[in-house]
Amino acid sequence: MAVQTEGWAADGTRVPAPAWIEASLKLKEGRDPLGLQTTTQDRLMPVLLPGILELTRRARYFSFHAFLLAEYRDRHLAADGNALSAFIKRREWEFGLAVLRCPRGCGSSPVGARRLSGLARGPGPYERGESVASAFGGYGLYYRSPMAEFGIVARAGTLLGGRPIPIDVLHDTDRARRPASAFKSAVEHTAYYQRVMWTTDDLPADVIDEYAHAACLCRLRELPEERAAVHAALFCTDAPTVEARSPGADENSALQGVGDGPEAIGEVFAEAGVRQRCLSVGHYLSLLDADPSVVASETAYRDGLWSPPVPRGDAHAVVAGQWAALIAKDVWQEALCSVWVEFCRAGLIRTGELGRGLTWDEVRGVAAGLATGQPDLHPTSSTTAVAAQLAAGTLAVPDADGILVDVATAPLDDLRRLTSQLDTASSGLVVLLELVRRMEGRAGDGWQKAAAIRSGWQPSIADVTAALRTHLAGSPTVADTLWWLVSRFVIPVHERIAYSKLPERTFRFRWEDGLLHFYDHGVERFPLAAVRNAPLASLTWDLDCGVRPTTIDVRQR
Repeated sequence: MAVQTEGWAADGTRVPAPAWIEASLKLKEGRDPLGLQTTTQDRLMPVLLPGILELTRRARYFSFHAFLLAEYRDRHLAADGNALSAFIKRREWEFGLAVLRCPRGCGSSPVGARRLSGLARGPGPYERGESVASAFGGYGLYYRSPMAEFGIVARAGTLLGGRPIPIDVLHDTDRARRPASAFKSAVEHTAYYQRVMWTTDDLPADVIDEYAHAACLCRLRELPEERAAVHAALFCTDAPTVEARSPGADENSALQGVGDGPEAIGEVFAEAGVRQRCLSVGHYLSLLDADPSVVASETAYRDGLWSPPVPRGDAHAVVAGQWAALIAKDVWQEALCSVWVEFCRAGLIRTGELGRGLTWDEVRGVAAGLATGQPDLHPTSSTTAVAAQLAAGTLAVPDADGILVDVATAPLDDLRRLTSQLDTASSGLVVLLELVRRMEGRAGDGWQKAAAIRSGWQPSIADVTAALRTHLAGSPTVADTLWWLVSRFVIPVHERIAYSKLPERTFRFRWEDGLLHFYDHGVERFPLAAVRNAPLASLTWDLDCGVRPTTIDVRQR
């Protein structure tokens, strides 16, 4: 039977042309094509610095958001998540205007700064708005999870009397209430708090400026009671006998009748997490004491973590080892990224020449050709001979400006940046071999446990090191070692990750009908995950125990 697809049907009715639906595959580059960022983001950082996110950068936001939750409860506003979200975002908008109009010109940049900066420069009155187009604004993005982990906030859905609470609330503990009451004490005399905060009228400039004088992020250092309250929120625990109760359970009609007595609510925050946070921040301050430039220089920060001052005790030695393992993992990532970039680039060139995908032997040939980059190691040279040159201190590599870098004596972060700049597989191999050499003799509980942390996609740096040593025992050539890296840590890992992301199509290559096909979807380097140097700098400054972060970006985005 013939199928009529367009035109007129036999009965005289018009048959429309087919309307095609949206393509099922969405082409995207993918941000972590080898699954190395996730080792840092999801596995290492929650262990090393629990509760502090990369954009959790200003300490006074903890007391500000606690204040908002307390005000919402005290004024018996609707126990509805959408209503609470709107309330927070509107108050963040007004707070952001005040911060940008700080009479001291402190330069602090609040949540929503990009939208507010032009408006704040005007004479006023200022229109109302919401901080960011995300649920619960900056609180939801940067501070909600930390405050829950600190034991300050019980999130919506927490069980109370066997039923989930509908909105976020403060725990009914002194440690949770103090930041809120301290912020309120600082601003309750202002016209903004007494009147304007609760209206929908435009915001007069003089009201915002008065609010700015009391509420700006920079003022926390001068308010010892509020600063102590925030410090306790981050670095203390509640007494074991204190029972966290639902604040306002008898005040807010939507929370009534869910329990007959005091009952613990909220996420359980471990005392071990508080201890780890204290140790990691203390370790950062020890680096700062030894070299104040760590506050502004990521290179100094990373070098300090790899080669820290003499530990001040056993616990300090443990945490120092943990952070050193993080740095080793990042050097491994940069080295493998150089292999990845050149392999993808060379694969695209070769498939273009042949007009088809590559056989297994041709792929191995592409990997062997990566040896002739900068530096030129030659495919048939011995990998163990290269390692011996590093041990003897006789291997130098020209950087992007042609200046020779003595690999054996250069700071480790200089080597990380060297392979990133050269973008060659051979430089990645050299840096990896030097990293393994420098890891010899590293020991201690902190180092061993952190070095053993892996992701769901890639092995730990400890496993990589052990596998490389086993590989070198077989006296491989440089071509053999590059193929070992590509066939073990690049091709199979990227294919598994890309398949897991479908219908987002992020393949740079994949096997089809026995051939490896390459796709020009972007072969640039993938970045390192953030390692919390900016939050540590700004939070310790706000809490009056660090150095002013004058040259780093502490903006909320």
